[in-house]
Amino acid sequence: MRIHLGAYAASPCHSSWDPAAETAYYDGLKRLDLAGLEHPYWDRLHRFDDAWFLDHLHPDWTIVLTTLPGTMHFLKEDSYFGLASADAGGRARALGLLEGARRVISHMHKYLGKRVVKAVEIHSAPRLGAGAKSSLEAFAASLSDLRARDWDGATLLVEHCDKHVPERSPDKGFLSIEDEAVAVRLSTGATPVQLLINWGRSVIETRSIEGPLKHLRRAREAELLGGLFFSGAVQSHPLYGDWRDSHAPFNTTVPESLLTPDAAASALREAGDVPFLGLKMQALPKTLSVAERLRFVETNLETLKSCTTRT
Repeated sequence: MRIHLGAYAASPCHSSWDPAAETAYYDGLKRLDLAGLEHPYWDRLHRFDDAWFLDHLHPDWTIVLTTLPGTMHFLKEDSYFGLASADAGGRARALGLLEGARRVISHMHKYLGKRVVKAVEIHSAPRLGAGAKSSLEAFAASLSDLRARDWDGATLLVEHCDKHVPERSPDKGFLSIEDEAVAVRLSTGATPVQLLINWGRSVIETRSIEGPLKHLRRAREAELLGGLFFSGAVQSHPLYGDWRDSHAPFNTTVPESLLTPDAAASALREAGDVPFLGLKMQALPKTLSVAERLRFVETNLETLKSCTTRT
């Protein structure tokens, strides 16, 4: 089982830059058996130091670049921002973010001398219920625009987040998986595009551990399933919140988490052989040392790997 780790969620450098701590953290990550990293894109390659990041990658790692951090950053100030926005300006600004990501990928590949970015996660923002409107037609048009661009070998992955549910405060509140699947089918272009299911985000939407299985099934039946990433979810927790997309770990680490080894095994069975498999879990509290963060990552990574014996 080869896993892309969302290492940034457990990093010691969330809000301030400490190169020594981050170097120690990455040195520890390099000792783990990973396919590579799921790496965040805000509007630059690394939140603090692009050159540092490029110089500290393991030579065998590949990258899945997620544009959700950038999307959420811009949504804070611009409720119309998003690839699925019915507002032409909001959609254009979101396409601009993705163009920045495309250029960063080209820079990475030239700097490293090889293609390391294998996929780019994109999302069907804006958040509904915040005054903005979206549509699958607008999303399909954005996908066609993106598919016409040169991504230097990377696949596009529409990562499903919790959809807007009336009379409920969403975490993301984007399009439904049904609309996303239709948008993918309506889109055209040379670059391949598939769906990616995040376990925790599907649970947050459906309030059920059956939710990820239903979403996996829909994506697989549509022949669009490109990946499965694991984050946990909690109904209520003093650190991880109440039904928040806070990347809770397995219940073997946080007992309140709904992500159990059996639940993960069920999702792996439903997904079958997918091109991309990932794990992203936030290490809390923030006062954890680098050594404690590495133990946290390794423990949850081994738990996920052990789930293959249950499938």
